[in-house]
Amino acid sequence: MGTRDAIRLLSDFASLQGRLVRKFLDEYDPKDRERFRDVPNGTLSIDGRVWMHQRHGAGVAFVSSDKIRVNAHVAMAEHPEAIDGGRLFEYLESLGLTSVVYNGNHYGVTKPDIDRMVGDMALSGLLRLVVTQGRFPHQIYELRRLVDDGDGSEKPSRP
Repeated sequence: MGTRDAIRLLSDFASLQGRLVRKFLDEYDPKDRERFRDVPNGTLSIDGRVWMHQRHGAGVAFVSSDKIRVNAHVAMAEHPEAIDGGRLFEYLESLGLTSVVYNGNHYGVTKPDIDRMVGDMALSGLLRLVVTQGRFPHQIYELRRLVDDGDGSEKPSRP
């Protein structure tokens, strides 16, 4: 499928994951908001697309009928739009992408490259670090609000 702009893909991913997680939480209202053991595996619909969902560890994997994968985990109830290299890698891979471009740099759709890109995005201010609480703290990121900088491209807003 080629190369695509990472900022647009990241924004699309965070939005989609947020909608899936919120719909999941609204529909099932789980009491166990860490491992979701009280929720059966099943399906839900977002924007006319059917998504199968399956619980795993500390999260839920969502897979659409056309095989797009969104694997929400670790603090998904508290941070529905959270990003980490693993989540983003699975999503980009499921889209059939081979590389993405961020800040003029090309990154292969491999776990190490996507982890490196997420780190670069955090250093540039596009992503904000969030450290989860609990038995096994994790580092996840949230996308800062994007603003149009006048030339049709989007940049992170100033905090």
